[in-house]
Parts: sequence; structure tokens; C-alpha cells
Amino acid sequence: MSRLTLGLELPFARPDKRLLKLSMACFVRKLLADLFSMEKLEKFIIAALFLTSFACSTEQKDLAPQTAAPPLGAAVIKYNYKPNEITEFCTSQMKRTDERIAEVLKIPDKEKNFENTFKAYETITADLGESMAGPTFMNYVSTDKGLRTEAEQCEAQLGQYSVGLMTRRDIYDALVVADKKSKKIGPTDKRLVEETLKAFKHNGLFLPDDKLKEVKKLKQKLTTLETKFSANLNENIDFVEMSKEDLDGIPESITSRFEKLLNGKFKVTTKSTDYVPFMENARNSDARRRMAIKYENKAAEKNTKILEEAVELRHQIAKLLKFKTWADYQTVDRMAKSGGKAMIFLNSLKTKLAIKNKQDLEKLLKLKKELYPETTHLDPWDGTYLANQLKKRDYSVDNEMIREYFPSNEVVKKMFDIYSKILGVNFVEVTDADVWAPNVHLYKIMDAQDSHFIAHFFTDFVPRDGKYGHAAAFTLVPGRIVDGQYKTPVSAIVANFNPPSGGKPSLLDHGEVETLFHEFGHIMHQTLTKAAYASLSGSSVAHDFVEAPSQMLENWVWNASILKSLSGHYKDPSKKIPDNILNKLLETRDFNRGYFYTRQLLFGLFDMALHHSNKDLDPTATYKKLYKQLTTIDPLEETHFPAGFGHLMGGYDAGYYGYLWSEVFAQDMFTKFEKDGLLNTEVGLRYRREVLEKGDTVPADKMLVSFLGRKPNNKAFFKLLGIK
Repeated sequence: MSRLTLGLELPFARPDKRLLKLSMACFVRKLLADLFSMEKLEKFIIAALFLTSFACSTEQKDLAPQTAAPPLGAAVIKYNYKPNEITEFCTSQMKRTDERIAEVLKIPDKEKNFENTFKAYETITADLGESMAGPTFMNYVSTDKGLRTEAEQCEAQLGQYSVGLMTRRDIYDALVVADKKSKKIGPTDKRLVEETLKAFKHNGLFLPDDKLKEVKKLKQKLTTLETKFSANLNENIDFVEMSKEDLDGIPESITSRFEKLLNGKFKVTTKSTDYVPFMENARNSDARRRMAIKYENKAAEKNTKILEEAVELRHQIAKLLKFKTWADYQTVDRMAKSGGKAMIFLNSLKTKLAIKNKQDLEKLLKLKKELYPETTHLDPWDGTYLANQLKKRDYSVDNEMIREYFPSNEVVKKMFDIYSKILGVNFVEVTDADVWAPNVHLYKIMDAQDSHFIAHFFTDFVPRDGKYGHAAAFTLVPGRIVDGQYKTPVSAIVANFNPPSGGKPSLLDHGEVETLFHEFGHIMHQTLTKAAYASLSGSSVAHDFVEAPSQMLENWVWNASILKSLSGHYKDPSKKIPDNILNKLLETRDFNRGYFYTRQLLFGLFDMALHHSNKDLDPTATYKKLYKQLTTIDPLEETHFPAGFGHLMGGYDAGYYGYLWSEVFAQDMFTKFEKDGLLNTEVGLRYRREVLEKGDTVPADKMLVSFLGRKPNNKAFFKLLGIK
């Protein structure tokens, strides 16, 4: 998932998606001293700023000029903050932003224009977003709990501040005046004007002052709740005590990681690195039940109340903004255009998927009856285990055996080779980078044709306490033009793969390899951008299109030659995954597909049930009702799954449908590679130019037509699902 924070995913913009991804421009004031100069280790020098007027051409180019690599260390973000430093910096940056905006607003109306008002505002908000992306990122990755708490508070404060900016009538009025005097501008500048004014209107600038004030108050409260919800999940340390007998069936490579407690039992956490292999392999049904209950109750006491309050706030905000539902409000500027259209799309899949899901569940129940002859039904804690056993029996696919052929460090290197070939870039590790935790790495992206520097990105793959619990790509520095040169992007891919243990390196199962390709697709979207403005660059695209570029890249790990090239036994890299295992693994792509996509549909419909209705719905009860309806399995009554569903409070509210929606376009784009070759550089470069580099400078539907050479269709998507 793409983490849409100040730089998502994320897996997560708070009040206003555009402002929290935050923007920029090439104008306003030319700095006579550098804004920031970072020395390699701990020095972070803020140069004195002397501002003077600087005008750019009104005919802004759509795509940015090339630029040289920044000085050594310039892309390394600061992480070793002192106590209260983030808090003080957060406050000072917002104060400085207010001062800069005040200077713009002082310009007489008759002198306002695109250059000194629109670009000025874009630059100011982009500078704020860029300066705060690193500090707030620490909320998700820092090894220091106190620093994470401080970063969380800063993120909440910044979220409230951004709501305040986007509901300021004086700023909006100044932009409207400037727009009237800015007719001779290029297409990208026009796009910036349209999207900026649209964002202000979306936040209620058409309302009278009393109603606008109410919207502001509610949105600020909402963003605080969203930040707290995510922090509660990141800091969650729930676990289940398991006996040695409870661990029966789980490979020693996994159990060796479990902490042994003083009472002789083992600590199995609800983190995905423990939870998933446990649920796949534990033979003891009651142990799996206890694990499932604990997992589906993560942060339940705190987050259930937070979610209920947030949903109610969203209903109130939507009503004030003249929308029937929050879903209508959220989707109006997306490809779907309305909550109703998103619902029609989801409902159109229900009947088709129900048939395949029934077939998959019948296979699982048949196996369960073979294992437990007196059973009559499936339980919620059965699916993952039985599916894994079926893969072992019917396809001879053993995830633990497959892991041995995919050591993470080698897979990453070989993945780089594949992306290099497709997109015409090279990846070079910065070996002496100063980073926030062990096993974090920094890389440079260089153009393969002329070796010019493009961007930096970090990788952070090892789980640890307090770290973001899933997988996401974070924009830390958005691409943009500053003083005629391109400010090169910086991103980070954050995931939680199995750590080294028992003398073995970190080993990936096939699903984790697929996740890696997906998230790195987001990194390419964020870093290969050439859009001139930060608010239009990288993955700042329509929310129901943002997953498409990453979903498309998942197809590569289902190709035999690609998967073979990625493999190499951890003891001897020259030993590739055997053909018989490889072929069986590829056959499993259709295995349990109905069950998998039904779960995706469940999440999408649950999200819409909460946000496409003005009724006061109980999230837990609503989820369980839909769970039973779609899966036909009785839910766990004593659990509160929505409390751990981070997407609902991380930018995907009334947006989870986008995973299925965007996959329609992902599979359609893949047909071009499927036809001409998965390593076809010509197709890859066209994809880079027409999709990745454009960002949001043109609407997603027009980008698709440019790349495909035709209007997109859903044929490839339904083919993937195996339905007509």
C-alpha cells in the first residue's frame, strides 16, 4: 500500500490528502542560502534565510529538467532528535509558514497573479510538508518510544494545522483573485490551479463562515482520532502464551524465534511475522482459535471507540459539506466520482465471486472433514491453515521449503535488476549512509542511459517493537522544481519480513516476494516522477488509481522465468528453485482465488457500509453481519476486527474499494507487457514516461489511454478472477 502521509498507504493522509502529501512550486522567493545542509552524521544545520523576489516563466514545462545528484549525505533524513526537538521544530515550521503566507496575502489584489500567489502558496505548503515528512515519519520507524510519541503528537498537530489552512477564506480568496489574472499559463499550471481551488472548495469554502468554522472544528478532531488510532496499532504488544504442544506443526525455523517465558511457555505475538506462520501451520485448532481472538482484538478497547467516533464525525462533515454520505464526499474527485458508483462496482462482483468462493470453501471443508471426521462446518480460524495444508498436499507447495530459495537480500538485488531492465534505471547502494535502525539501507537511482541522478530511497524490512506493522511506501521528499532545478525525491519502503534466525538469513515466502514487488512499484511511482509541483508529483494521483501501478508489478512474480531468476538457495545461490516446485507454485495462482477476493470484497463493502450510509451503525456488528453474508462462515463473536483495520483510519476510509477498482486498470496495463515481453525496455520506458513520470499532471483516465493506446477495459481483470 502507498502510505499517503506528509510525504501513503500510507498505507494515510489525514484531513486533506493534497495538503498532507504537500506541495510545491518553482516560485516565490529565491534562497540566497541553502534551506538545509545535512552533514553525514549528526549535524543538521539550518541556514539563515534571506528572501528576495524571483519570477519563473508562466509557461511552466509539464515535466522537470534533469539535475545532478545532491551532495553526499543530503538525502539522509534526520532521525536522532533530542527530546522536545521535534515538538519545537513542528511549532516553528507552522509559525514560519503562517509568516510566509501573510507576506503573500499582503500583495495588493491588482498585483496578484499566478506567479506571486499560486506558486507562492504551492511552494510554502510544499516546504512545510517536506520539512515535516522526516520528523513525522519517525512515528512509524524510530527505535525510540519517546521519539515516536513526540512524532505522533506532531503529526496530529500538523494534521489540525493543515485543516486550518485549507479552511482559510483569506487564502482561498487570494487564490481566486490570482486565478482571474492568470490566463496565459501552461497545462500543468492550469492543472495546479484547478486542483488547488478544488481542494479548498472540497473543504467547505463555499459555506458561510459559521458552517465553515464547524467543518474546521470537526475535521481537526477527526485528524487527531486518525493519528491516535494508527499509533495504538503501531504500539500494540499483544501476544498469546502457547505451550510446546500448541506449537505442533510449526517449523523449527519459526518456533526458534518465539521468546520462551519463565513459565516454560512461548510468547507468540500478533505481529504478522508471528501470526501468519502460526495460523498457517499450527495443528491445534484451539490454539489457532485463541490466536485469532487475540489478533482480532488488537487495540480493541481503545480503537473501537475511536472508530465509532470518527465515523460519526465523518457523517456530520459530509452533511455540512452538502453531500449525502461520506463516501460521496470522498469519491467526488476520484475516478469513481460517487459512492454510489463505487457500490455498484463492488456489488457487481458479489454474485460472480460467490460461486468461486463456494467452490473454494467446499475444498477446505472436505479437507477439514478428512482431518476431523466429526466436523460439520468451517470456523474463522480454519481458512489459513487448511489452505496451506491443501497447497502442500495437492500442489506439493510448502511455504517453509520455498522460503529457502528466496533469501531477502538476494531477492532484493535481483528485483532491482528486473526493475532496472524494465524502466531504464540503475540502483546503487550508499554504503556509508547514516540510518535510523540496523538493517536499514539507502540507495541512489541513476538513469541507465546517461547516468544522471534521479532519486534516493530507503529500505527498512526487519520487524521491531513500535515499528509500523505492515508494508507501505512513504514519500519523504516529493519531486518538484525549485529555482529552475528538480528537487530529487526521497522515499522509504517499510515492511516486516521474517528476521534472520537459527543460523538462517531472512527468508521470504512467495507472498512476501509479491508484497515486495508491489511496494517497490509504489517507490518507483514516487521517485521516477518528473511533475513540476509536489502536489501533482509521484503517487499523488486519484486515490482509486494509486494502487494500480503497484498491482501491475505483482504479475512479474507469477512468471516462471522471472521467478526462477529471483530464486537461489540461501546455502548456495547457484541452486535455483527446482522446476517441479516452481511449476506447482505457479499453479497455485488460481488456488483459493474466490476466497481471497471475497475477503477483499468484504473489506470494501464493510468500509462502504460505514461510509455510504447516514445510519448510526455499530462497526463490529456491521462487519460480522457482512462477514457471515459473504463468507458464509460464522464470525468470532468475542472479537472486534474493525479496531485493527488500519485502512479505515489511514486514508482509505470510503476508499478500500480502490484496491479492486485499481486492479482493473493494473491488469489492463499488464497486457502490454504480457504481449511484448515482461522485460521489454521499450514498453517499460513508455510506461515510465506515460504513467510514472506524469504523477497527477493529467487525470488517470487520460494517462491510461496514452499508455494503452486505447480506452481501458475490464477483460484482463475478469480473466484474472476466472469469471465472465
